Amino acid sequence: MKVKTIEGKVLDSVPLNKNELFLTKELVSEVEKIIEEVRKFGDSKVIEFCKKFDGVGDDFNIVVSEEEINKSIKEVESNNDLMEIADTFLKAAERIRKFHEEQLKYFNLSGKWVIEIGNGRKVGQVVKPVDSVMVYVPGGRAIYPSTLIMNLIPAKVAGVNKIFVSTPSQKGKVSPIILYLAKRLGANGIFKVGGAVSVASFAFGTQTIPKVDMIVGPGNKYFVLAKKLLSGIVGIDIIPGPSEIAILATYGNPKYFAYDLLSQLEHDPDSSAFMISTNSELLEKIQKEIIDIIPNTSRKNILDNSTKNLFFIEVSSIEEGFDVVNQIAPEHLEIVVDGIDINNIDNYVKHAGTVLIGLYSPVVITDYFAGTNHVLPTNSTAKFSSPLGVYNFVKMYNICEWEKNSLLEDMETVSKLANYEGLEVHAKSILERK
Repeated sequence: MKVKTIEGKVLDSVPLNKNELFLTKELVSEVEKIIEEVRKFGDSKVIEFCKKFDGVGDDFNIVVSEEEINKSIKEVESNNDLMEIADTFLKAAERIRKFHEEQLKYFNLSGKWVIEIGNGRKVGQVVKPVDSVMVYVPGGRAIYPSTLIMNLIPAKVAGVNKIFVSTPSQKGKVSPIILYLAKRLGANGIFKVGGAVSVASFAFGTQTIPKVDMIVGPGNKYFVLAKKLLSGIVGIDIIPGPSEIAILATYGNPKYFAYDLLSQLEHDPDSSAFMISTNSELLEKIQKEIIDIIPNTSRKNILDNSTKNLFFIEVSSIEEGFDVVNQIAPEHLEIVVDGIDINNIDNYVKHAGTVLIGLYSPVVITDYFAGTNHVLPTNSTAKFSSPLGVYNFVKMYNICEWEKNSLLEDMETVSKLANYEGLEVHAKSILERK
């Protein structure tokens, strides 16, 4: 195996797990202070932080009012360009809904199941959705409707009763597309709060902001750290890291692969990409295409930084290529190899967030329009984590029913185990029923 950087420098091994949440004492201290002040003082501190971070005025209202929502709906519906964008996101939303409805059925994530384990002995589980969720949409200077629909729809399909949306404003204003889609997709309330402040607000509740059971969505380092610190007080989905892509290909148009790699590297200076092949000539052509493309992109500054995390890996066989893939456990994985398709991919890939197969399945299709969820595990956490799905929004409780004769049969066994552990009252609890 040979590993090279974009400059052609040869490395000893494949670099992994470079992108971790940078937990300085100063950052932790700052976020802990935000959390504590929001917990203590509620709305007044939330507004104070919004003035500090989002440039809002004295007339700022935390809640997006019905008047603001209706104004946004009129703005979108009266503008053909905005309406076209909104309709396209709603088409994507329908695909996402269908995918997650199938997920709900496949995993049997509704109702209950019961099995009999002997005469008069029944055990099982009841599956219930969480009651309330806050869906976070990063914002301010950027607009991410795709994040809204990817997080809100599986919660809705799972049967969550109350779904709130929170997004930072820019001087008190929120994108009309975000408000339009949130309303159309059934959000129960929309709030103009961002970052760590939003996490603390919904984790504890304030005079205006409801306390929720779960918070989902990506955000900046303050938001992500707040989620991590408050996990356990409130449920969370995943701790997201910078975007990743790995491609294993033996043939194909080098320009396709160059753009696919750059599509994820343009997200963030800390994004990473891995191009793997048995074909050294293909690797060289892709490297050259990338060098030619970058100067003409609008996000050149980001790409100049993120390409430090771009690696070209020549392997001696397809088997070695899949060994590298499973070691990386990438967020996004493209496979372009003869004889490998959607029917046999599970024989080769053990760890990945999303796998795209064939020359005409670029990552971007799953970012927006495939119906699969684009909230994915990063930093090799695909070895033990899954994409966001309806299963994130349900939980189970166990059920158990014993008949009298069954309990009498099990009584001595259970009391013996309890006494062995020194739990006398446990034993008496069952022996009393003789």
